[in-house]
Amino acid sequence: MDEVQVNGAKGIASPQEVSGEGTSAARRFSTRIKSFFAGGFREGSSGSSRPAVRRGTVLAAGVMVLGVAVTGCSGNGTGGAAATGKPYTADAVTFATSVVPPSLNPAIGDPAYSPMYQWAYDPLVVMKGDGTFSAGLAEKWGYVGDGNTTYELTLRQGLTFSDGVALDGAALKKNLDYLRSQTLGTPATLLASVQSVEVTDPLTVRLTLSRPDPGLTFYFAQAFGAGYLISPASLDNPASLDAATAGAGPYMLDAAQTVAGDHYTFVKNPKYWSPERQHFSTVTVRVIANPSSTVQAMQAGQVQAALGDSTTLPAARAAGLQVIAPPQALSGINLADREGKLAKPLGDVRVRQALNMAVDRKAIAKALYGSEDLALSQYALEGQAAFNKDLNEKYKYDPEAAKALLADAGYKDGFTLPVLSTSLAGLDKLTQAIGGQLEQVGVKLELTTQAAAPDYFTAMVSGKYPAAVIGYGLADMNTLYSGFVNPAGPFNWFKTVDPKLDELYTQYRTADEKSGAALQQQINARLVEQAWTIPVVGAPLSYYLAPGLTGFDATSANAGVPLVTDLRPTE
Repeated sequence: MDEVQVNGAKGIASPQEVSGEGTSAARRFSTRIKSFFAGGFREGSSGSSRPAVRRGTVLAAGVMVLGVAVTGCSGNGTGGAAATGKPYTADAVTFATSVVPPSLNPAIGDPAYSPMYQWAYDPLVVMKGDGTFSAGLAEKWGYVGDGNTTYELTLRQGLTFSDGVALDGAALKKNLDYLRSQTLGTPATLLASVQSVEVTDPLTVRLTLSRPDPGLTFYFAQAFGAGYLISPASLDNPASLDAATAGAGPYMLDAAQTVAGDHYTFVKNPKYWSPERQHFSTVTVRVIANPSSTVQAMQAGQVQAALGDSTTLPAARAAGLQVIAPPQALSGINLADREGKLAKPLGDVRVRQALNMAVDRKAIAKALYGSEDLALSQYALEGQAAFNKDLNEKYKYDPEAAKALLADAGYKDGFTLPVLSTSLAGLDKLTQAIGGQLEQVGVKLELTTQAAAPDYFTAMVSGKYPAAVIGYGLADMNTLYSGFVNPAGPFNWFKTVDPKLDELYTQYRTADEKSGAALQQQINARLVEQAWTIPVVGAPLSYYLAPGLTGFDATSANAGVPLVTDLRPTE
């Protein structure tokens, strides 16, 4: 691919010049990686207060959130002139996705597969587009007392699983105990702080935690899936869940009309607690690996809703589809060697700050995604509790100021920085764009590119590279800690410890909601001040809807994950 100029620096081709070839595999990697970033860890057995990495989860992430594709937007690939998206008029709906789970058991899966699980499994709570929570299967939820170490859930009355088994406190406890016992999947890692589960009345359970954890409500919502409950009868035979469903959601799998890996047909659950939410007689989840083929299928009326892809955003819009694409993932370069062990310049915070000043985020966001609005300068997105618009002004694009700061730090003539990159999800293109701009202040990136996900992860955690390209799903400071701030996390491979950050996190974990929001902003500001990365863009998580459909409330405030069963015809 030809290089182009971004504000006078060699960079990445424009959206219309970036090919979507190979994007399916890349976004499957990126998809898995986001949910892992946000919660793939267990508390260590060494007595440390910091959770230790689950090694198996790290490896799995190398080969996993929901369709985050950090690739350039492509206007091509629809096979000709754009046709108008056909309006929805039928009683059935087909949803397209490129990612499907190896098992339909949500307890051993991860958030990458949320659009599949949700048809059969309602979450305990729902995270709305404004970032607040509403009732799902649970009508009451929250922490008891101070300190975020006791949590209670109270279910709605009269709930029943699709097999007719009652969903009560005993069934909820059995589910939570089952989740905690698993060695595969994200839910077990999310509940690592849960020490015990007790049924306190027929519809209520109390969770006692081994350490403060402010994130349980978020984990029980649709974005991470620890709240997808399974019939106790099927938990007694979990192998049956690989190719069947046993949830309390609006639909259930029709195995006779399903071909694994190709399409999955869901029919109405006759036991569902809220029939008015069953908006279709059948829902078919169709697997389409090629993003351009998804747009074509929607143009032809074969698909009415889909998980989108950044390579086809312009084509989807041109086809008359509704495009929902909130920013979701921090993408940039992780300056991991903050003590200067391999790259001495990175040990000086002034150098890391100068590198942030040298990058024109808006130009790169425009070139890669066609929108300056996706430029990102911090560790939270607008609508999230930690977001502070003032932090966007911390490192304004100023190459001359960057040069002066480098000179103050003793690097007037610049330096060479080894950086690990990957061609997965177009992250190599992002690295090229950043590198082209850093050259203008005398900093040359020495790139090593790993194409395969396992090779990239292995190289990253090896400690052989002082910096690496990163794509990290943003939700709150709790999930950011898991894989990025945590010295045991894979994205902190030099195990940086910042006593001030540790102090802020200690306060945050035990704080109430209001105090916690203020502490999240302080954590975000500290990371910006210390320039742990060069954040550049907030990569979008996208969905496409045919005209005549509505209901996908996906924003940065709810991690870009809607309640997919809210999909319904426009009134």
